[in-house]
Amino acid sequence: MMLRQMQYFHAVVRTGSFTQAAEECFISQSAISQQIKALENDLGVKLLARENRSFRLTKAGEYLYQKSGQLLEDFERVKNETIQIGCGRQSVLKLGYLKSYSGGELLNAVLEYNDIYPDVQVHIQNGNHEALYHLLNSNQLDLVLNDQRRAFSDKYVNFHLFEARYFIVIHEKHPLSGNPFFEPQMLNEIPIILVASKEQREAEQNYYQNALGLGKVYIFAENNEEARLFVAGDRGVLIEEEFQGNCHNIDFAKKIPLIRYGKQMTKPYCLFWKVENDSEKIRGFAGILKEKFT
Repeated sequence: MMLRQMQYFHAVVRTGSFTQAAEECFISQSAISQQIKALENDLGVKLLARENRSFRLTKAGEYLYQKSGQLLEDFERVKNETIQIGCGRQSVLKLGYLKSYSGGELLNAVLEYNDIYPDVQVHIQNGNHEALYHLLNSNQLDLVLNDQRRAFSDKYVNFHLFEARYFIVIHEKHPLSGNPFFEPQMLNEIPIILVASKEQREAEQNYYQNALGLGKVYIFAENNEEARLFVAGDRGVLIEEEFQGNCHNIDFAKKIPLIRYGKQMTKPYCLFWKVENDSEKIRGFAGILKEKFT
């Protein structure tokens, strides 16, 4: 039980949020809070100093977080190897993908991969950009389909898959809906709609506002359906990424290219995996998925 509690503890510290950690661990927020308290009771020390709705690590908490990371990685490896032996499988491929991805390429790649590598069992989970990054970094995933937001690192294989094109989704009756294109400075006075949970909002706004230089006012929707309702009510414009396989049209809105320096803005999507974990089973999947985007 203590090992599971330490996994919860790591998730809370890494995400900085009980709510986000609970979502990542697929349990309720109250349950994860109770498990952290149980861990503190078992150890007889306080790990987190709670301050209203936030918290900070105590010295004991800092020590446990730093020293238990490798233990948890080793446990995940032993657990997965045990499952492989028990299932009679030679290997497991742990694959993560971005929640916002909605194309059919990944599904088709998994189906083809199962035919070519019948002895490899594919385990799949999704998450936001930061969650996938940390799951890969902690060896809980073998490879992830993610967008590029950081500079490429030599620690990882950065396998380029496709370029998503940026569009502005705007109500057809909006005064600017007749524009042939939008440039970033044209969005300064228009609310921008982004899809993000409460825990992700600050990171998402920081990325779009500071990294991409888009807009000053933001409205957040919990899901794509709510975002489209905001567009329907002419509350703002939606930033949408489009690539082969997810070209969705909205009857009451127009999709207008987002341009910078005369070219449509794009975002790279890649498969990422650790160099130290490079293997035939990973490169085999990467090659199959790449073909689906060509």
